[in-house]
Amino acid sequence: MEVKLCRINGFCSGVRAALELTGEMLAKHGPPVFILHELVHNESVVKDLLARGARIVDDPEGLPPGSTLIFSAHGVSESVENRARALPLNIVDATCPLVRQVQRRGAALSAEGHTVLLFGKSGHREVEGILGRIRGEKILLTGPADAEAFVPNPGKSYACISQTTMNSADVAKMAAILRAKIPGLVDSASVCHATLARQDAVRELAADCDLVLVAGSAHSSNTLRLREIAAAQGARTELVSSPDAVTPELLRGAKCVGITSGASAPDSLVNGILAAVNRIAAGLR
Repeated sequence: MEVKLCRINGFCSGVRAALELTGEMLAKHGPPVFILHELVHNESVVKDLLARGARIVDDPEGLPPGSTLIFSAHGVSESVENRARALPLNIVDATCPLVRQVQRRGAALSAEGHTVLLFGKSGHREVEGILGRIRGEKILLTGPADAEAFVPNPGKSYACISQTTMNSADVAKMAAILRAKIPGLVDSASVCHATLARQDAVRELAADCDLVLVAGSAHSSNTLRLREIAAAQGARTELVSSPDAVTPELLRGAKCVGITSGASAPDSLVNGILAAVNRIAAGLR
């Protein structure tokens, strides 16, 4: 059995920066430090933060005065931010800079009079934050089928943007569908460069493997997109959130196993999965 690691693994820069900032706040202020929703979508990372004294909350109301509250890497809506900043709290914004760019772009396009079409996953924290920065009309399109079904109003001007972790192929397809329907569409839809590079890398990996293990959480949008992309290449693809999930049954019959990871999966998870694969592969020989 051949084992291949994807050429891009580990934390993206946005996740790494959010974790470093949280670590700095824990060191400076001491626990507890409060985080509005999960800082990133990965169980092992969240477990580690909790062990170090972080506390996850769903609402800024009711926290002790003077507490430190961190906005997650996914960002928050304008109303949530304003409500939090009106409280006697030390607010720290760990929003990924690339997510913040999309928030600002959506707000600017809306201010220019466009109806903003956002490509994204319904209910995702990043999507909620972006929509919550757009004061004018906005419409969420979750995939190519939504773009096909969308009927534009001839009297309106439209612009499109995208959640940073969408499948890049879906984003391109949706934009093409809308450009054919909407003359003058302002197309600002793209995934972030880190997402694009990781997705391109997993396409290359899956083309060479008959089994791809994607390290990460089922709650992570970018991780689920990697699984979709690998599966679309024809590889059997499994999401793995722990080395314990790597079993002889999972690997049986595979001649080449590829390992990739979501942008919020730590190196320790990837290394643990790699060790488990190698250990089981040695036993199957």
